[in-house]
Amino acid sequence: RWRRDRVMALVSGAPVRHGDRSTRPSTWELLSRRAGIVGGLGDWYRKLDGRAAALSARLAATETDHPSAPAALRDEIEDASQLRHFVEQLDAAVSAVHHAEGWHAKSAAALALLRQLLGDGHTHAEWPQSEADAFDAVETALARLALLDDLEPSPDSSVFIRALTTELDVARGRTGRFGEGIMVAPLASATGHDLDAVFVLGCAEGSCPAPRRDDALVPDSIRALTGGELLDRTRQAHEQHRRFLAALASAPLGARTLSFARGDLRRSRRNLPSRWLLDSATSIAGTTIRSTDFEHLEIGGVETIASQLSGLLTSAAHPSLLERDAAAMARFVATGGRVVDHPVADQVRRGLEAQSARHSSAFTEWDGNLGDHAVPPTLAGALSASRLEVWASCGFRYYLGYLLGLGRRDEPELVTELSPLDRGTAVHEILERFFRSVIADGAPEPDVAWSIEQRMQLQQIAGDVLDQLEASGRTGRAAHWHTSREDLMATLDGFLSSDDIHRATTRSRPERVEAPFGMDGVDPVTIEVGDRTLTFRGTADRIDRSDDGTALVSDYKTGKGSKFVDLDDDPVQGGTTLQLGLYAEAAKLELGSDVAEAHYWMINPSSEYRRYGYAWTAQRRERFIEVLGVIVDGIAAGVFPAVTGEWDIFRRTHQNCTYCDFDSVCPTNRGEQAAAKVNAPELRRRDALSIHET
Repeated sequence: RWRRDRVMALVSGAPVRHGDRSTRPSTWELLSRRAGIVGGLGDWYRKLDGRAAALSARLAATETDHPSAPAALRDEIEDASQLRHFVEQLDAAVSAVHHAEGWHAKSAAALALLRQLLGDGHTHAEWPQSEADAFDAVETALARLALLDDLEPSPDSSVFIRALTTELDVARGRTGRFGEGIMVAPLASATGHDLDAVFVLGCAEGSCPAPRRDDALVPDSIRALTGGELLDRTRQAHEQHRRFLAALASAPLGARTLSFARGDLRRSRRNLPSRWLLDSATSIAGTTIRSTDFEHLEIGGVETIASQLSGLLTSAAHPSLLERDAAAMARFVATGGRVVDHPVADQVRRGLEAQSARHSSAFTEWDGNLGDHAVPPTLAGALSASRLEVWASCGFRYYLGYLLGLGRRDEPELVTELSPLDRGTAVHEILERFFRSVIADGAPEPDVAWSIEQRMQLQQIAGDVLDQLEASGRTGRAAHWHTSREDLMATLDGFLSSDDIHRATTRSRPERVEAPFGMDGVDPVTIEVGDRTLTFRGTADRIDRSDDGTALVSDYKTGKGSKFVDLDDDPVQGGTTLQLGLYAEAAKLELGSDVAEAHYWMINPSSEYRRYGYAWTAQRRERFIEVLGVIVDGIAAGVFPAVTGEWDIFRRTHQNCTYCDFDSVCPTNRGEQAAAKVNAPELRRRDALSIHET
C-alpha cells in the first residue's frame, strides 16, 4: 500500500539507484517524515508537492542577507523533486509487472524493475562477490519463469509472485565441504550419517519425546480412516524415538552426549529428564534409574553442572574465547577482585563503571554531573522560559534535549489520532489569525459579545488551519480525526463565549496577539539575577488592556490545567511555570503599564475554560527571580540530575516521565537510582525549588 516506512526500507536496504546515480536514503527518509507522508501513492504525490510548494514560498520570502538559508532550501526542494520522480518511476515499473500478460512479459518487466533499482551488471564492480552472484541468481530465476507460457498462458500477479518466491526461497548452502566442521540439524536429519561425535540437546520430557496430544483439527479417529497415510499419536512418538536412536547410532560409543536443562526459563518451572535419557543412564548404571534419582547419580558417564557459572569454573576446556575470558573473570571475582580491574574488562570498563556509578549514592558524570566537564554555553544569548522550565522539571531531560540536541522522531505512519502538541499548535494558530484580524478591524468593547459573523469567521479560519494540518499527515486515522475536528470546532466556539465573560468582567479589550520580545526587532526582556543579567525572548499569546490600564496577559493551554491549581502556593511551581512571570514583565514593557496580570487560559470545555494566574506583585517577582537564579546557576554548574517523581501504577512509569520524549531511553531503574542520590551535596542547590508559600 505504498506505506512510507516500506518505501524507505526499500531505499535504505540496498544500493538502490535513481537513474544514473545512487539514492539518498537518509535525506529522503527525513524529507518524507517532515512532509507527513503516511501511505498511498496519492499521499506521496500530494504531500511532496505540498512540501515543495511550502519550501518554495519560504525561499521566496527568505532575506538576501542569509545566503546559506536559500541554498539549503533549494537543496530540499530538489530532493523533494527527486523523491517524487523516484516514486513515479517505481510505480510505473511495478505497474508494468502487474499489467504484463504472460510469463515472458511479466519476467521481462520484473527484470526491468530489478535493473532499474540495482543497475546492470557493470555497476556491481564494487559489490561483494556473494551479492553479485545472488543478483545473477535472481536474473536466472526470472529467465526460467519466462519459459512457462506453455503451461499457463495468463498468470495473475499473485501466481507470478508465488512462483518467483519459490524459485528464490532455496537454502543458502553450507559453509565449507560436507563432512567437515559442525552440522546443526533436527533429529530427523541424523539418519544415515557417519559422525565423529553427536550431541543431542534438550532431552527433557515434553520435548524429547514431544507431548502426546490429540490434534484438534485431525484427531486420531480421523487419522485411522486414512489407512496409515496420517500417523496417529502413538506412531508419531515411535517415529520420533526411531530418529533419536538413529542419531545416537550415527556416532561411535564414547562419542555420544545427551543433555537436558533442569530449568525452563520460559515457563519458570523445572524439567524432568527424558525417559529416553533415563534408558541410557540405566544402561550405564546397571540398575533402573528414575527421574527422581537422576540428579543424585554419581557414576561415570553422568555429569551434573549446577549452573553456567559453575560450568565455566569447573570446565577444563572452553569452546570459545568468550567463555574462556568469562571463566577467568569469574575466578578473579571469586578471589576478591573487582570486575573492572581485570584485564578482560578493558574494552567494557567504561560501561561497567557507568553501571556501578549509577547505583551508588554519589552524583556522578553518569547521572548528569558535568561539573568537571566543559558544558556548552547554553546560557549565552536570549533565553526562553520553556527551556528553563525543563531543567526545573528534570535536569537530565534538559541535558538530553538541549545539550545533546536529542528529541522524539516523528513517525507519520504510526499516528492514530491528533497529538496534544499538534492540537495546541493548531489552536494557537487559529486564535492568532482570528484576533489579529479582529484587532486590525477594531476590537469589540468589553460589553459587546462576539457576533454571529465573527463566530463564523473563526470557524472559517479553523477550517483552513485544520485542513492544512490534515494535509500534513499529522491527524491520524480518519475516524479519530472526524471526531477530533468536530470537537475542536465546538471548543473554539465555546471559547468565544468564555471570552465574552472575560472581557465584560475585566473591562478589557485585546490589543496584542503573539506579541514578540527578543525577536522580530523587539527588545528582549532583561532581568537582573544576582550578578547575572539575563535576557529572554518569546511570544505572549495575547495581551489585553483593561479600562484602568492593567495589562492582562493570557497564555493559551489546551490541557485540563490540573498542574496550575496550586499557583497561589507557589507562583512558579518550583520553576516549572515561569511563563506567567516572564509574560507579565514583557506586557509591562510592551504596553508601558505599571500593573500587569498573567493567566493560563484553558481552551478546554472540560476545564470550563478556566483561567489560572495572578496579579504580578513584587512578592511574586521576588520568588520568580529567586528560582531563576537557582536554575541558571545549576545549568552553569553542569548539574543535570534526573527527577522522576513517584511511580505511576496505571501508566507503568514515573509521574514525571509520562510524557517525556526520553522515557524509553532512560534507565528502567532510574527511580531507584535517583532515590539513592537524593542526599548528594551537588543536589542541594535544587532545594530552593521546593514549593512553599510566599
